[in-house]
Amino acid sequence: MNRLWSLACALPLALFVSRSHGSGAIRIVALGDSTTAQARDWAPQIQEVYSDCLPGALAPRAISATVVNAGIGDTTTREAVARLDRDVRRHHPDLVVIQFGINDSWIDVDEGKTRPRLSRSEYRRNLRTIIRRLKADGAQVVLMTPNPMRWADPYYIKAFAVHPGLLNVDEVRGIDRLLDVYAGDVRTVASTEAVALVDIHEAFEHYGTVSGQSIDELLLSGDGIHPNQAGQKLVCKLLTGKIVELLASASNAAAPGAQN
Repeated sequence: MNRLWSLACALPLALFVSRSHGSGAIRIVALGDSTTAQARDWAPQIQEVYSDCLPGALAPRAISATVVNAGIGDTTTREAVARLDRDVRRHHPDLVVIQFGINDSWIDVDEGKTRPRLSRSEYRRNLRTIIRRLKADGAQVVLMTPNPMRWADPYYIKAFAVHPGLLNVDEVRGIDRLLDVYAGDVRTVASTEAVALVDIHEAFEHYGTVSGQSIDELLLSGDGIHPNQAGQKLVCKLLTGKIVELLASASNAAAPGAQN
């Protein structure tokens, strides 16, 4: 572990480790858009989003966790910055999971727009603002790339078909032309801000390359944007592994005689 990172995070890591080892459940907040938010009201086939299954997935690893879902549909990192105090910081979380990008990079072509809702520079700036405020509070941060999408919704296919220079509906991955770049920005921010990364975008794409599998199996049928139940379970699995990894690193850093 990087020495400066270890020194800067020594106290938060110690508290994180202490809670995970029996002195209380770690408090996790999942901050995101509709891919994070509860979906039962508009997609009843999704009974559990990743934040729902996370406590149960961590329990066999002897990690007790309480999770607050702070996902709100159709929002961007701009709204996330504005509601950070209300929806995240007031819970005094030990760890915050952040996932945005689909709405930030989306072009509202049906409203006559030709540019993404948020520029890449604002997207990166908002992510950094959120991360730095949370780290200043002593919270651990896990940044997740947005899941990739596929053309499925006839409404959006029709809307973009008349603007082939924006997102090409004839390309299987045409809907991801911009999202790919924004996902790359998430990776860059995670690296420069020294926070953990769960690359959902890469994991979903890799799933679709395995023989006999399709990325469509992870996305809502007829929607192509939101993870279905299988997709949510995969996110939960990947996030669980990262949290366990974080705790192991924190334990090693907090151990007497640990090398910094």
